[in-house]
Amino acid sequence: MSFIIRKALFTDVTAIVQLERAHVDDELSGSDNQLHAHSFTKSEVGQLINQHWFMVAEEQGQIIGYVMAARWSFFSAQPLYRHIIQKIKFAELAGQALSTTNSCQYGPVWIQESKRGQGVFAALVSELKKQVNTSFPFMVTYVAADNARSLAAHQQKAAMTQIEQFRFEQRDYCLLATSTANVIS
Repeated sequence: MSFIIRKALFTDVTAIVQLERAHVDDELSGSDNQLHAHSFTKSEVGQLINQHWFMVAEEQGQIIGYVMAARWSFFSAQPLYRHIIQKIKFAELAGQALSTTNSCQYGPVWIQESKRGQGVFAALVSELKKQVNTSFPFMVTYVAADNARSLAAHQQKAAMTQIEQFRFEQRDYCLLATSTANVIS
């Protein structure tokens, strides 16, 4: 498979929103039909591209995946992220305290189902770390505790470490963090 990783452009907004909606629908068809984060609107995707970090994987002119990172202020109105922000105040990675000033929220990452397991995830996250590194030494994310495949991908292919587990609205999550200097080739 031949794909490229690049920064997202405003011309990618519609394709990104379509890809995300398809994968949100996949997640909602799971066992508990709960999703505590929201789908991004076209306006929010545009804001993320313009003011934060947004990488896409492209193959033959088609976007097959994306990953983004944003400052905590972008998410702070959402209850789940407010809960995570409180957790970060007491978390550390490799002996270094995490905070909202030395970390950013990483994710979501979405990859077209037929392209999974082909290196797209690792390539996206690696490039994102390079982009974020000049602003933040750490990236933090959460993964549903029952999503074993995503947890394994984040730990093995994104060099993320679980820093704690938490419960939010009757669903268990793992809070993960990584150094942006820790790029996997």
